[in-house]
Amino acid sequence: MYAYGGISIVNAIPAWLGSVMAIDLKTFANIDTCRNICRYPSKLIETIADYFKERYSLPPLKMDIYSEIPPSSGLKSSSAVAVAVIKAIVNKFDIYEPSIPRLAAELSKIAGVSITGAFDDATAAYYGGIVFTDNLNMSLLKVIDFKEDLDIVLLFKGVRKNIKVDELRRSSYLFRYIFELAYTGDIYRAMTMNGLAIAKLLEYDENIIRKAIEIGALASGISGNGPTIFAVCREGDGDYIADYFSLYGPVKIVKPIRL
Repeated sequence: MYAYGGISIVNAIPAWLGSVMAIDLKTFANIDTCRNICRYPSKLIETIADYFKERYSLPPLKMDIYSEIPPSSGLKSSSAVAVAVIKAIVNKFDIYEPSIPRLAAELSKIAGVSITGAFDDATAAYYGGIVFTDNLNMSLLKVIDFKEDLDIVLLFKGVRKNIKVDELRRSSYLFRYIFELAYTGDIYRAMTMNGLAIAKLLEYDENIIRKAIEIGALASGISGNGPTIFAVCREGDGDYIADYFSLYGPVKIVKPIRL
């Protein structure tokens, strides 16, 4: 089983309203039973295993995880792991789970890997496309496709800054406005406004984002809480933006996941 990474359209921490575009970086999970003591590589995976063991009386589980998504990058790696692992477990043991993204978000909060549960990230990891969510109520508002052929350029620069939750929440009015822009169709503008706001609040370099727009990107921003900077551009323009981004660090060109 697998799940997708993603880039942020609207960060969900300030106003609990989130939007994510899924990208073609995947996390794969394979599940088997183990005879000896099972050891897990992270608190998140251990939390998921314990949940299913206690709720469904499952045997000890061995989990093999492979991810194309860099950890702590802002590209939704934890949500992709949670969704992929849960999908693998319910598939192997034929368990009915009404909402895998919601369960992934709930267990992510319990494991302490997410502030809001990252329901938006988990939903994008599960469905693909572009998702809009109310993370406070763990409600999926809509999932949409897009028609353009796009390149997404990722710049892996620096390390994640400390997340200033209170300061982000004080800007909730701004992020509600950005969410409304995206929800009503102005996705590229919302992406860039979100990116610039997060860069300012968390003290990332805004100039890289602004320059990417100047040289032709449709949108640019910070994914999640950073540190990855991204640019969305028309298919074929990715190499040009990548040349600029490469001045600052390692670069990768990926594609969005369509429905």
